Amino acid sequence: MTWDFFTFIRGISEFSATALLMLFGCMGESMNQGDENRTLVASVHYGLAVMVVMHVFGFVSGAHANPCISISCYFMGYIASDMMMMYVVCQLAGGFAGYFLLLQLLPKEVLDASKPAVCLVEPMASLTTTQIVMIECLLTAVFVLGWCALWDVRNGRFLDSVTIRMGLLVIACSFAGGQLTGASMNPVKTLVPAVFHGNPDSVSMQLTGQILAAIMVPSVWNNAYTPRYRPLEIPLCTGQN
Repeated sequence: MTWDFFTFIRGISEFSATALLMLFGCMGESMNQGDENRTLVASVHYGLAVMVVMHVFGFVSGAHANPCISISCYFMGYIASDMMMMYVVCQLAGGFAGYFLLLQLLPKEVLDASKPAVCLVEPMASLTTTQIVMIECLLTAVFVLGWCALWDVRNGRFLDSVTIRMGLLVIACSFAGGQLTGASMNPVKTLVPAVFHGNPDSVSMQLTGQILAAIMVPSVWNNAYTPRYRPLEIPLCTGQN
């Protein structure tokens, strides 16, 4: 990776995209505490936040705003390992910055009403460790599959409404698993609130499922959904009639 001005812009873009995702996404969620339609509203709002982030920063850095997406992008062969690491570091920094700003903006009564904390969702108590890992892995895998389809060259003619479709994909996954594990499908959104409130171990199972999906899905896409083209055989000219 060449450290030039364009690389710097991509890093700043990922920092800003993740900060905006945490700020915009978690702000809406924090204002729906106690609402009987909390999961529905939070799911729609999270999907809309992803749409905004992709629309604003997509053409700059790809608007991953999610370490799982950057890891999968590396395993798909689209970015180098050092670029992937730079993306992840910028995303984590942006996540902490966005969440810190959010805590400064929200009034005290909203912070006190957010249980267990703002944007921190605990898995359903009756779920086993294996179930939590597998559910979060499944939800993240579906999300990563959407990104793999987006990156595929065969999808080049269908990018006109990609931000809307990716936002709807997030909403669908959130509907499916929001009440089970929180369905963040994003290590930054999962880890940052837990670190701020001194309990990062509580989200280790969700993080495990998310990272597993980020590593496994690119291999599945490359081996199951990508055709193997045989090289074109051109007959050699021998000069004989």
